[in-house]
Amino acid sequence: MTTSVAIGVDVGGTGTKGALVDDTGTVLLRLERPTDVHAGTKGVLGLVEDLLGRAAELDAHVVAAGVGAAGFVDAARGAVTFSANLVYDDPAIADALRARTGLPVAVDNDANAAAWGERVYGTARDSDHLALVMVGTGIGSGFVVGGRLVRGFTGAGAELGHTVVERDGRRCKCGMRGCLEEYASGRAIARMAREEARSERDTAILDFAGTVDAITAKHVAQAARQYDEVARRVMRRAGTALGIGLANVVNVFDPEVVVVGGGVARAGEPYLGPARDELAQRTNEQRRRPVRLDVTTLGSDGGIVGAAALAFDARSGSGP
Repeated sequence: MTTSVAIGVDVGGTGTKGALVDDTGTVLLRLERPTDVHAGTKGVLGLVEDLLGRAAELDAHVVAAGVGAAGFVDAARGAVTFSANLVYDDPAIADALRARTGLPVAVDNDANAAAWGERVYGTARDSDHLALVMVGTGIGSGFVVGGRLVRGFTGAGAELGHTVVERDGRRCKCGMRGCLEEYASGRAIARMAREEARSERDTAILDFAGTVDAITAKHVAQAARQYDEVARRVMRRAGTALGIGLANVVNVFDPEVVVVGGGVARAGEPYLGPARDELAQRTNEQRRRPVRLDVTTLGSDGGIVGAAALAFDARSGSGP
C-alpha cells in the first residue's frame, strides 16, 4: 500500500538534513549533506530531488515539502530575508522548490519548524501554548501561542538567544552586549571552561579535550558526568543563565510547557537541573503556577519532522 509522505528539510550551519516523513511523524528515510554556506538553496533543492528519487524504494508518494531554514524567514512568501551565517543563493526558497517539484511547499525559520513539530508530534503534542528552546552552538527558539506560531512583523521574532540578560555583558556576534547566547549556549560553555582550565589545570575536562584550546561543550558535559567540579561549576553557571532566560519567556508568553532541545540539552541534569531550579524559584517568587520543563522527544529529528508537519499543513491549505 502506497504511503503518503512529506519531505522535511532542516538547514543548519554545517549540515542540511532531509527525510521522508509520514503523517504520524515517523521518519522513513533520512539523508544528510554538508551545507554549502555560499549556496544554501542549491543544497535544499539537491537534497529534495534525492529524496524524491528514493521515495519509490519505500512505495511512498510525496505530497508536499517543508523547509526549516536558519535565518529570518518571511513565511508567507517562503523566503529568507536575512541569515547571519549562510548565503541563500535564491532567498525565495518556496518559489524555487515549487518550480522544481510542483509540490505544495512551506518554508519557515528552523526553530519555528522544530516548535511546530513538538506541537504536532512531540512532547508538547496538542498544546496551544508552548515554548521551544534549542541550545546548541547558539540558542534558537520557537513559540506557539493560541495554536499559532509567533513570527513577528518581519519574520524576525522569537529570538530568545538575543534577549539581554547582562546590560553591559559580553559582546555578542549579533552586535549587542549581554545576550543570553553568550552565557547559556554551547559556545559559552566552551569559553567558560577554557577560562577555568587556564587557571585550574586539575580538571577532567582536559582528559577529554587534550588541550585548553580544544575544549568544547561536549568535553565539559563528559567531565560533568564524571562529577568533575570545574565542569559542573561551568554547567551550573550556564544552566542558571538559561533558567533566567526561561523565566523571561514565562513572563512574556505564559506557556503551558517549555521544551528544551539541541546538543547541549543532552548534557542532562548538570545543565538542565540548575535551569529548572532557577525557573522554579523565579516563578514561585511571582506566585505563578509551576511551568513544565521537558526535553524534546524528537531529538535531532525535530527540525525535519517539524518541517514535514508544516508541509502537510501547506498541502491541506491550513497552517500555523
